[in-house]
Amino acid sequence: MPKTRITGYVLIVFLLLTSITFAETQKIKKHRVIKGDTLWDITKKDLKDPFLWTKVWKANPRIANPHWIYPRQIISIPLYLLDQEKSEAEAAPKPAAASQEPARQEEAAPQPEAVSQEPVKEVAPVMKHPLIDGNFFIASGYIADKIPKIGKILDSPSGQTILGIDDIIYIAVDRPAKVGDKFYVIKASDEVDHPITGKNVGYVITIAGIAEIVEIKHGETTAKITKCFRDVDKGDRLVSYYDIETPMTTGDFRNPKINGTIIATSNQMVLQSMLDIVYIDKGCQDGIEAGDIFRTFAVGAHTVPNGTIQVINCREHTATAIVKYSSTAVSPGNIFTEMEKPVK
Repeated sequence: MPKTRITGYVLIVFLLLTSITFAETQKIKKHRVIKGDTLWDITKKDLKDPFLWTKVWKANPRIANPHWIYPRQIISIPLYLLDQEKSEAEAAPKPAAASQEPARQEEAAPQPEAVSQEPVKEVAPVMKHPLIDGNFFIASGYIADKIPKIGKILDSPSGQTILGIDDIIYIAVDRPAKVGDKFYVIKASDEVDHPITGKNVGYVITIAGIAEIVEIKHGETTAKITKCFRDVDKGDRLVSYYDIETPMTTGDFRNPKINGTIIATSNQMVLQSMLDIVYIDKGCQDGIEAGDIFRTFAVGAHTVPNGTIQVINCREHTATAIVKYSSTAVSPGNIFTEMEKPVK
């Protein structure tokens, strides 16, 4: 075979491989984190939908906590999510166009007497999606009147005090248990006092992981940590496992005329930034619903708007919310109110 022909084949193969590689790399964009970046902002910029931030988080398994990303860190942005969103939108059912041509009638056939009927209206299906990532929702926690407990992590074979997924632990439970039983590993704060009234409102309860009993032998109960949402520690409490359903939404969020106070944070740090969790002093019986959005204000010599929160879970008179935006730190003692309410 002539040398020129071989060279031509090699060139064609090279161009094909280059084009394939180029097409594939266009599906993943690499983003170098700069100071002030958040997954919410990055996703909004590159995927045009900030609510896809959880999928970006899943595409970057090295990011243990979505609240914390660091300058110069490289994040993979799955641009193919744009194609998926577009395909789903195009695949959505569309009402059939009504024919503009009147129906033809057979001249010879007698026509039955017309019966008046109301036109049948087609109702488009309401599309819903999770309000928040399921794991993030489970870990977000809630305010409880008292600390629940049916068991405790006693120790581990390795003697380590900070534990993670797949670690083996020794536990004690105060009721009959069997192999296969599962528990939530929880953390509880100190007593929380209302920052304005000083009244005790309970405890912040957060879920750190899930543990499952793998062996009961010689009076010793051994379990395995099957899932972690944050560090699990020796001494953490156990509560019975139950299914936790992530709230669903159509994306049409309320801005109710409800005012209240931020009373605590999930990590018990004084200041919270975007995608952190806060707890408020209004709940389901006060008219709050999952998905509700409020403005937050720092109150001092002046009342200054400093962020936006969205409720993700509510109990009787308290609720859990995520900080969706913050211009300055959101903290206990800040107030929240309806989005459009003017500030005096």
